[in-house]
Amino acid sequence: MKLTYDSITNELRRIVPGFERLYGDHLEQYDELLPHVLMGDLVRYLLEVARTQGPRSAPVRKAMELLEEGMNTGDLKLHELISASFLENLERSDPSYLPIRSMMGPKLSAQLERFENPGDPS
Repeated sequence: MKLTYDSITNELRRIVPGFERLYGDHLEQYDELLPHVLMGDLVRYLLEVARTQGPRSAPVRKAMELLEEGMNTGDLKLHELISASFLENLERSDPSYLPIRSMMGPKLSAQLERFENPGDPS
């Protein structure tokens, strides 16, 4: 199955341990799926998991692999979701930021570099 903006939530639910509960809490709170808000929830969840279980734990590893896959698609709406609502919500002052950063693939890393160094033309 090709990953798209419309399918990423279900893929996260399918492969990221603990995400199903997060998704249920999100629907209970908002009464609908708000993908950009849910990505912010995913950030907070992964930072917590990295703190408590380590950055190489299954939830972090699987989520980062899926997000990298999303950045490798041609789906610009999916790129925007991951960039604007996942990468920009990563709190650089959080102790788990660098361990999670180290789990990023090349596309996620490159996009994050653009956020961290906005004047850099590379």
